Amino acid sequence: MDLEPIYCAEQIVVPPDLADILKAYTKEVVRRQPEDLLEFSAIYFANLANVSGGPADSVVPPALSELRQVYELVKTTGLVGLDEFVGLCTNSGIASTTLDAMFRLGDFAGEMVDPKEPLVLLLTMTDSSFMGVVSALFEVFGEQGALETNEFLTLFGFMASKDSSLDPAFLDALSAALQQTGLDAITMPDFAELPLVKDFANN
Repeated sequence: MDLEPIYCAEQIVVPPDLADILKAYTKEVVRRQPEDLLEFSAIYFANLANVSGGPADSVVPPALSELRQVYELVKTTGLVGLDEFVGLCTNSGIASTTLDAMFRLGDFAGEMVDPKEPLVLLLTMTDSSFMGVVSALFEVFGEQGALETNEFLTLFGFMASKDSSLDPAFLDALSAALQQTGLDAITMPDFAELPLVKDFANN
C-alpha cells in the first residue's frame, strides 16, 4: 500500500469501479433504511466480497428494482436466448461483471433459458441472509407482495438448487406444508410463520 503523502490532485487515483459500488450501496441503504448502518454496511460489503470472489472483481449486487425491471420484460415469456437476457439486464443497469458471476454460479446448457432461473441467482446476491433473499423473491416476482404457491415453489426450487444448506427433503417438506395451508397464493409473512421455516431460520 502506498502511504506517501499527497501533495497535489494529480497524485489521487480513484478506482474506476468506485462510483458504481458506492452508487449501488447508497441505493440499498436508502431502500432498506437500516437501523444500524454500520452493521448493515459490514454485512453488505462482506456479501459483496463473497459473491465477487475478492476485491479484485468489480461485482456489484444488483438492485431489486433492476431485477424487477427485467422481470417485467420477461414474465410472460417461456424461454429467452442467453444473449437477449444479458442485453435486458445490462439495459436495466446490471453490471456485466455481475452477470459473469451469476453465470459462474449457474449451469446453463444451451442457448435458451427460463429467465426466472438466472434472475433468482442474481437475486441471491442482494442479501446475505436466507430470509432476506426469500423476502426479495416476493418483492421481485410477486404482485402486491404475493406469489402463487406453485410459482413460489418453482422459484424457491431454483434458489435451493444452488444452496447446499437447503436439501431436497426441506423442499419437499416446504411443499407439503404450503399445500396444507390451502392457500393459492402466499406472502412473506405466510412463509415466515411456517414452523419448519422458523426452525430453519433459527438454526
